Amino acid sequence: MMDLNAFCQGPTNFLISKLSRSLLSGLFRMLFVSVLASAQALGIESFESTNRADRASKISSGTTYLNLEQAISEGAVNSPKIEVARSASEEARWKKRESLSGFLPNVTLVGTDITSQNYMVSNFTMPTLGTMTIANVVPSWNYTLSAQLPIFDGFASTNNYRAASSGEEAVANDYSWTQFKVEKEITLQFFKALGSQILKDVAEQNLKTIEDHLRDVLLFKKAGVSTNYDVLRVEVQVSEAKSEVMNAQDNSEIAKQKLAEILGEEREIRALNGDLPVLKADRIRATNLDSFRQRSDLLSLEKKKESLEFSETAASRFWSPKISLFGNYSYYNNINTNFPDSAAFRDAYQVGVTLTWNLFDGMLSISRSKESVERRYQAEKSLRMARLAAMNDFEMWKRKYLYYCNVYQSRVGDVDKSSESVRLAREGHRVGARTNTDILDAESELFRARAGVINAQIGAIEALINLELATGQRLLK
Repeated sequence: MMDLNAFCQGPTNFLISKLSRSLLSGLFRMLFVSVLASAQALGIESFESTNRADRASKISSGTTYLNLEQAISEGAVNSPKIEVARSASEEARWKKRESLSGFLPNVTLVGTDITSQNYMVSNFTMPTLGTMTIANVVPSWNYTLSAQLPIFDGFASTNNYRAASSGEEAVANDYSWTQFKVEKEITLQFFKALGSQILKDVAEQNLKTIEDHLRDVLLFKKAGVSTNYDVLRVEVQVSEAKSEVMNAQDNSEIAKQKLAEILGEEREIRALNGDLPVLKADRIRATNLDSFRQRSDLLSLEKKKESLEFSETAASRFWSPKISLFGNYSYYNNINTNFPDSAAFRDAYQVGVTLTWNLFDGMLSISRSKESVERRYQAEKSLRMARLAAMNDFEMWKRKYLYYCNVYQSRVGDVDKSSESVRLAREGHRVGARTNTDILDAESELFRARAGVINAQIGAIEALINLELATGQRLLK
């Protein structure tokens, strides 16, 4: 009725009144959308600064952190792999000392005290005395010092010593390689755990942004800007983002526990502190295998093969006679059983040369000789396989490293493009040319691009560390 009265007062005034209401309603909706879009922009653009600020505040508040240098130093002390290699090195040193027994005298001291006896007897017949029974007296107290010095054994002892020396060098190289390999394993797992930690932060920020969108869409729906379709779509993305957060949290914890295993610890509860390095392709341009001279594990296999060659030669000397010097000295009492009676003790000695020639021992020696031949053959083929694997690993990880470096550069560009896409979507939404769904899609692309940057960095780090293991050179500094 009021509209009819206004129309009766004049058609011009009626039209102006209707246009004014529509204009005011539109301006209100645009202002509402602009405020919410600005709030979303502030939330997303501050992700990196907020993440760094949170980490800095935790450090300043005394939260325990673990950095790469600390992890490497702890692993060098606590790693079970290094402890095993160190123990093997000590074992090899003692084995080398054991091989000296073929050149040194063997000295033994034996003491005997017969507390009860029933001697054997012998019968002697003499023309004048008849048959006499004489006991075979054994000393009741007897102390014998014996010594034996090897003179010649077909150079078996010489080859055993050379085998032990080469074995000691092999184990020393293996110990050095174990230290290097564990350091690289710690470095790789530290960066994987750090990357998982950053990906968890990205996933949590993504969830927070989508939840903010859900609240905004619900408000837009009440204001008549959005529809039920927009609400349902955002709710689905919220559910997916929650699943991604759970997965990222699990991956972060699993990566940290794997790091604790390498460090020789039962559990790692400290947060990781550090930054993922930015790697470039020119870092490996001068890298080559260098004839495997820097691969101490391959040098270890070479020395092991050499050791088995000497062992094979030593085992083949079973046919050679063995010559030794020997000496025995006995201090005994075969008169009475009184220990303090020094007058009843007598002494005796023997000095001479002994020759031993093993003519047949039931195929024992020849079997051991043939076993050593096969062990030496296996070592040669193992070394060959390790060299082939090293060449293949070098080519594979070199290509992967260059690939991930290129992927990283592409993902960095994707982040810039996605950031610009988010900005344009917000601007379009502010003027009514884009919907809230367009902003949500652009922001999802931005977070995926950020995750892609982190995954590319981790891939490049893994490739570079495996390239270090393939060449034996330190490339990640």
